[in-house]
Amino acid sequence: NSKVDSKKSCLVAQPLMNNGGAYGPRGGAQVNIGSCGHSWAEWIFDPSTGEIYSTVFDKFGGEVCLTTGWPFLQVGAFDTSATGEKAKAAVILNEAGESANYVFKNNGKTLLTGSIPPHSIQTISFD
Repeated sequence: NSKVDSKKSCLVAQPLMNNGGAYGPRGGAQVNIGSCGHSWAEWIFDPSTGEIYSTVFDKFGGEVCLTTGWPFLQVGAFDTSATGEKAKAAVILNEAGESANYVFKNNGKTLLTGSIPPHSIQTISFD
């Protein structure tokens, strides 16, 4: 029920930011509505698993599944300077049933590498 051109109304895989994050391409791809005439708009449905996936990232390490958001690993960063604190804070949430490795950077400098256990939250304070 849209007035959008039908040739520009396909689910299109978006480029993987940060090389796909902690999971790489297997972590999933975000999508948008776009042109149907490009390989980014080609999806495969596997009726045996019920999964929808794309092979557009094969040259970057593998197929990706269609996801409703960044899968399982979320990070929020906070500037606490308004409270008089010099430190900043980051909160990492791992919704997955398996551990996830991460690299924490600030201004291109690696501050911390770590792993977060399944179904857990970590809070990091840094200057």
